[in-house]
Amino acid sequence: MRMKILATALLGCFVFAGAAPVQQTFAAEKIIVRLSHSNTPSDMDPYHAIVVKLKNKVETALGKDRIEIQEFPAGQLGSEDRAFQDVQQGVIQMCILAVNNASVFAPSLGAFDMPYIFKNVEEFDKCVDENWDLINKNMEQECGNVALVWHSQGYRFITNSKQPITKIGDLANVKIRTPNNPIMIETYRSWGTEPVPLAWDETFNAVQQKVVDGQDNPLVSIATNRFYEIQTYVSEPHYKLWTGPLVVNAEWLSSLPQDVRDVLIKAGREVTVEMRDLLTKQENMSREFLKEKKMVFCGVPVDEDEWMKRAMSTWPKFYPQLKNMSTLEAFMKTLGRELPR
Repeated sequence: MRMKILATALLGCFVFAGAAPVQQTFAAEKIIVRLSHSNTPSDMDPYHAIVVKLKNKVETALGKDRIEIQEFPAGQLGSEDRAFQDVQQGVIQMCILAVNNASVFAPSLGAFDMPYIFKNVEEFDKCVDENWDLINKNMEQECGNVALVWHSQGYRFITNSKQPITKIGDLANVKIRTPNNPIMIETYRSWGTEPVPLAWDETFNAVQQKVVDGQDNPLVSIATNRFYEIQTYVSEPHYKLWTGPLVVNAEWLSSLPQDVRDVLIKAGREVTVEMRDLLTKQENMSREFLKEKKMVFCGVPVDEDEWMKRAMSTWPKFYPQLKNMSTLEAFMKTLGRELPR
């Protein structure tokens, strides 16, 4: 793929007949970075927080006359899947998305999707920190994109408007929307229900129109996307920690001037760390907000050990789908655990 270089600094010397050499300096073209994401900006929205933090760091370090990061929120440029592909093709420069949407294009990222892989957010942070280069190496080989930022929004909790879900048997009669991600679909099947895969931008309407009874997402997403208007119950299994990257095209990144590239990479790592401090605050704000909106919290399922046992029994089925197992194997080494067989 040939990428258009967005910034050039050329120094030309032209010699004309009968004249001394004339030095001409051309100003560097301003780098415009279009960044797409699917959320509506708010004080509780992690996507917007990432954009603000990255934008401030990069534009302060390089100057607003050198680079400008433009935010396109709320799916203005298309779905998360579409945005990821647009980054691949150089149509836009950055996007933020859930990892389960990115793993469709970079199968090794399915390591993040395995149910119950992370017992807490600190385990996710440790896996990212210790294996950053390997994750990006595999990702680049598979799809051409790499991550500048990683963050978590907390566990994906189940909301529905039909009945409280306090044990695994309660799921049987509740139709749940999932992303079109094979690992997540199979996880719900292992719990005895048939999920309905739908794109994120179709989910609210599907729930509102009773096409499905519920969905799962972090508390932040449930709050910012106003699911409290159409859902009543929140159940809190800890099967999947919401994780996601901010991605760029690796070839585009390498085409940038060295100082710009260095600033972007450094800023991305700093934002990754800073978002960890923001997570707890945003989760707590979201929980209290949803309680004020009269959502009923059902707590952790009383039989979550059974949820975990059934879900983790699906792991071996997806090893071939990952294609490159090195990311998952590295995670398990970091966590000090063995792969389920």
